Amino acid sequence: MDDVVAKIVAQYKQWMVGATAPRTPILPKDAFEAVPDRNYNLKNRQAIKFLQHEKQTVGLNIGWTDNATNTTGDRVARWFFTRKGDATTPVAYGEDVAIGYGRAPSFLCYESRTAGVNLGWHAAPSYEWKLLGGPVGTTVHTQEWLAIYNTKSEGGECLIYFDRELGGDVGWPSSDTWLDDLKGRAWEEVKRQAKKHLLP
Repeated sequence: MDDVVAKIVAQYKQWMVGATAPRTPILPKDAFEAVPDRNYNLKNRQAIKFLQHEKQTVGLNIGWTDNATNTTGDRVARWFFTRKGDATTPVAYGEDVAIGYGRAPSFLCYESRTAGVNLGWHAAPSYEWKLLGGPVGTTVHTQEWLAIYNTKSEGGECLIYFDRELGGDVGWPSSDTWLDDLKGRAWEEVKRQAKKHLLP
């Protein structure tokens, strides 16, 4: 089983926390305003850009920077990690954490949506994320490729780059494309109409 998990994690190690910072342990905090040097950028290996809050006409307000320069990375170093309790030791692989961003509401949480990735911004932290890619319990550092796993997504899944026609280009391995989603909704409507008009 451990080998299977390791292969899955290796497939989705798309993220680097603090890509423009020196290699240091990732440290938690409770709010964006506290301890500024615990704000990190979040770079994606597939997009080759940084993830940021970005206004979208459809779905979650999230998107990618225009480039991956160090200047851009430093500008969008607004992600932070929160844990339960008041321990200030480094974040560990496999630990339950909340992921926040430097605006209100701050915390990224699983949320079912009709369009775009099933995520939402919430005011309160939700400890539904795990950083994966190293031995469980060992320290997570900046400059390491890792997977970001959500425990509340359908069956538990890793957050990945996902090319969408509408909304921010993030998703899950099980995410449907816009066309797949449209076909699915059309089929559900056909079934609904059939039930309404053909059944007693």
